[in-house]
Amino acid sequence: MKRLLVLFIAFFIAGCGGSSDPGEIEEVKVVGGELIADYPANLLKNELVAQNKISPEDDVFGFRAYKIYYKTTDANGVEVNASGVMVVPTAVGASESVAQKLLYMQQVGLGAVVDCHGTIFANKEAPSVKISQTLEPDGAPIIFTSLAGFISLQPDYIGFGESKEHIQEYLIKKSSASSVVDFINAAKEFAKNNNIPWANGYEFYLTGYSQGGYVSMAALKELEKNDTSVLMAAPMAGPYLLDPIAKGVLSLEEISAPSFMAAVGYFYSKVYNYPVTQIIKEPYASKLDTLFSGEYSREEIDKELTTKVKELFSDEILYTYELSWFRLKLVENSVVDFAPKTPVKMVHCLGDDIIPYQISEASFELFSNVFGASDIELLALEDILQTSNRYSHTQCAPYAYSLVAKIFAQDRKVRLGY
Repeated sequence: MKRLLVLFIAFFIAGCGGSSDPGEIEEVKVVGGELIADYPANLLKNELVAQNKISPEDDVFGFRAYKIYYKTTDANGVEVNASGVMVVPTAVGASESVAQKLLYMQQVGLGAVVDCHGTIFANKEAPSVKISQTLEPDGAPIIFTSLAGFISLQPDYIGFGESKEHIQEYLIKKSSASSVVDFINAAKEFAKNNNIPWANGYEFYLTGYSQGGYVSMAALKELEKNDTSVLMAAPMAGPYLLDPIAKGVLSLEEISAPSFMAAVGYFYSKVYNYPVTQIIKEPYASKLDTLFSGEYSREEIDKELTTKVKELFSDEILYTYELSWFRLKLVENSVVDFAPKTPVKMVHCLGDDIIPYQISEASFELFSNVFGASDIELLALEDILQTSNRYSHTQCAPYAYSLVAKIFAQDRKVRLGY
């Protein structure tokens, strides 16, 4: 598993990339979705070896990526056409030993990981869109599927993919949960209709980083009401408590990534029908319809905003935040109001500069000591790695994912024997 850590850091930082031609997509009949990428193991392995991301001795599975269409509901209960991606390991182009290994795994049943992606603002970054354009998944699906042999599931979220014309409902608890829960149900039906050997009655692991950590926790609460197939949840560095995060930002003189909090203010204003100028000052407020249209990345948006807190946020929010509708909605949308019955591993870096580690500490205390969750653990990444380094929010992600991949693989070994 130490090898997995090194591999995942390489993939997360650099992506798969490359210019190798994946060849023609094999004719595959799909029911209830669309085959958007079919990458043979040998071509993928050659590319990864050439980029020094794996050794020639490492096993690599091919993969098929399917875009799954489904319906969900937004924060106002309106039905929305949505999408997500399922990535499945294959033996196409694999060595005989890898093909036999996958055959055994398929006979036992493939484990699955639902990965809720982190903050994106450009539609081209949505999982199903990105794979359609590049023919390759990157980050989590490469590790979970091509190297570890899991089925990977990634919802696009409302505002991306099939629902790109809908406003993004950023850090809205209700629709964050529904977009994941409804996708999982659609994915189970898709697997059934297409003979995908998903193990043990469609059981799965649940994870996500940053916004994805928040989304996975929101989804877990809803899943536990009616679904017993969640094996374990491992939310990472999520903004579970939104009110103290906002207070922290508003108390600063400058922030390094203004797009995050500007997005919360903008999308909350749209979802709850308040003027955005109650939160964001001009001239920035007038730019946000364009900046958050789905055409621009976080880095591009940051360049158009100021890092100075008093220039970005309205005086109303700066000086009367405690009495504002904005604070009430942030409290309402926090995701620490239940006792998870599922085993939960909360992962966070001590050096996180965007979502402080203290947010996970406070959330853990609420889950365990106030609501009485009995099987929950908070893992400080640097302590696990036994390092004196302190990793920022961006630096933390590959280490956090690698730890979660290791935890899931170890649990799968116990449950499925491989």
